[in-house]
Amino acid sequence: MERYSDEELEEFKVIIKDTYQQAKKELQMLRDQVSEFSENITEGFGADYTQDSSSVSQLELLNEQVLRKRDQVQDLQNAMLRIKNKVYGVCSVTGKLIDRKRLEAVPTTTKSLEGMRLQASGAMDVTAQDLARMASERREGPNKVISKIKKPPPPKAKPVTKKRSRRRKAQEEDEDDLI
Repeated sequence: MERYSDEELEEFKVIIKDTYQQAKKELQMLRDQVSEFSENITEGFGADYTQDSSSVSQLELLNEQVLRKRDQVQDLQNAMLRIKNKVYGVCSVTGKLIDRKRLEAVPTTTKSLEGMRLQASGAMDVTAQDLARMASERREGPNKVISKIKKPPPPKAKPVTKKRSRRRKAQEEDEDDLI
């Protein structure tokens, strides 16, 4: 499998770490703004309908920014994992190397431009199951014959035990008493 060298991965690691630190700071700043804004809203809430509506809209916008920034932080963490596993920069659709300039511009990307085009055209709609199958084929070889899958036998019926029979007799006697 084609991949970037360890030296190149270290360069990407530096870029991602810097971006990660900045994103974490921005995320904390946004969360602080949400907390402060929420406190300020509750003080005068209900006095002016238009002001309340505007405040709620601003709070929703801030919350959306928090969610986007949190997703970015998660994507950067995932990119660090790919570097650790030495698969960073390999397109998840085509399996080819992603262009270095693209990785420098969008360090969290997992697809090459070719892979994005293929997926957008529907020519190659890859699912997680497809990726797992392809990885398995790479490990085991594409010509590995899979033997027929055996179905487990149906569960056996539980035999009636003496305890159960006694319980049933007791229930029947109770029912007779009710009638």
